[in-house]
Amino acid sequence: MEVVGMKWSENISIGSLALYVGGFLMLLLFWRKFRGGKKLRLPPGPSGWPLLGHLPLLGTMPHVALMNLSRTYGPLMSIRLGTAPAVVVSSPEMARMVLKTQDHLFATRPRTITGEVFFYNFKDMVFSSSTDHWRFVRRIFDTEILSLRRLGNLKSFTEEEMKTTVERMLREGRDGRLVEIDRNMAQSSFDIMCRISFNKTGYFEQKIPSSTSQEEPVHLPSVMADFCSITGGFFVGEYIPFLRKLDLGGFEARLLELRKRFSKFLSPIIEEHRQRGDGEAQDFLDVLLSLQRDGAGNGFPNDEIKALLQNMLLAGTETDANTSIWLLAELMRHSEVRQKLVDELDSVVGQDRLVEDSDLHHLKYLKATVKEAFRMYPVVPLLVPHAASEDTTVAGYDIPKGTRLLVNAYALGRDSTVWTNPNTFDPERFVGKSTDVRGQHFELLPFSSGRRACPGMEMGIHRVELRLAQILQTCVLSLPSGVKIDVEEAPGITLPRAHPLQVLVTPRLQPEIYYRNGIRF
Repeated sequence: MEVVGMKWSENISIGSLALYVGGFLMLLLFWRKFRGGKKLRLPPGPSGWPLLGHLPLLGTMPHVALMNLSRTYGPLMSIRLGTAPAVVVSSPEMARMVLKTQDHLFATRPRTITGEVFFYNFKDMVFSSSTDHWRFVRRIFDTEILSLRRLGNLKSFTEEEMKTTVERMLREGRDGRLVEIDRNMAQSSFDIMCRISFNKTGYFEQKIPSSTSQEEPVHLPSVMADFCSITGGFFVGEYIPFLRKLDLGGFEARLLELRKRFSKFLSPIIEEHRQRGDGEAQDFLDVLLSLQRDGAGNGFPNDEIKALLQNMLLAGTETDANTSIWLLAELMRHSEVRQKLVDELDSVVGQDRLVEDSDLHHLKYLKATVKEAFRMYPVVPLLVPHAASEDTTVAGYDIPKGTRLLVNAYALGRDSTVWTNPNTFDPERFVGKSTDVRGQHFELLPFSSGRRACPGMEMGIHRVELRLAQILQTCVLSLPSGVKIDVEEAPGITLPRAHPLQVLVTPRLQPEIYYRNGIRF
């Protein structure tokens, strides 16, 4: 039997499991019989399994399963994840209600194994609840890292890293060799986030030696990819608490091992920055260490610094890399869109200089194309779960305190009542329209909205736009004869492609343009 893409552990005794389940069912029946209070008017939803609720219905692609169920049961749907009640939002109207009208009631997070184990007992910013400390950390992100002053500095070295990506792709594409787009986009995003986090690059290929011969060297991009893969499902121990200690499928043990490997990578970098001492903050780690020295925010212990660095690297690497990969995959499927983008670049920028950040405002069709990629392939298809901080009602239905809230951004972008031909990649739908991805238009929420909207949204949008512009201006992309690109998705908390994207890459500009900009291949 397989539950949510995870097999029951073969090490678990069937008798022990039956005893656990039988005891729980008896307690559940007793509670239902003797509980008092009024009968709640919950949103409609499908029938669930005993004990497991709706977990077996979700499969390995929960966002797709929930989208299909919502077409039967409506845009505000009630489900049960094991013993945990949840509601699923799948329409712009419902999204507006929970993320704007009642944002103050849904701004907290449910307690998750991921937040507890991987992020040092919720010391991060993404999975932690809306406490005073979370607000303090969010303010640090907004004022110290994401301020316009720092964004100006970040844009300069973002452009540098983009040039490095172009150089690497052109070098790899020499002599008609296929270029791996997935790896190049991941390296581009990872190097930029390393620069923001601790002002260094060069870690993408590096493996940190282990202290014992039994342990493998730590390759951080692999650790990050494993994290995104295993946290994309719904795990039994998370939603049926008395089964947690059995660790079905080894989920918790794997999370702990990934955290240890992440720590092995981060510890020497943190110590190196600490030894450097005081001085003007050059990166995110400098800011956190200065808070640690000053005693602000409860002193920022090392575990918290690691948790926040994990947030930065994971959120900033996997997400915009996947968006860029999907974007290029769709452009290889739609040559007419690709040509229109190239024509716009030639018209606005020309071919005698490289596109710059200041050009992006004038590239209207490029911006429309990026929006279309975010619509079809939202960064995190189910967003990060919210929870009701108190009893409330939404659209006339009761939502009890503690109910989990899942906003299906994937379903919002594929809603046929909102979008014409929603499964077709068509940037024209955004041309001349004011619809944006920044959380004000609830039919398009790749970065969520409200208090818990992604703080790195502006950086992510900027990187995807500039990366696309530089690649299309400097490179001719093509496919080997007879090759067709599919759009099959793979499981994950983000939205990875099932199959790698490989293309032919050749230079598009005159040699002196590359030479003048330090691009050697």
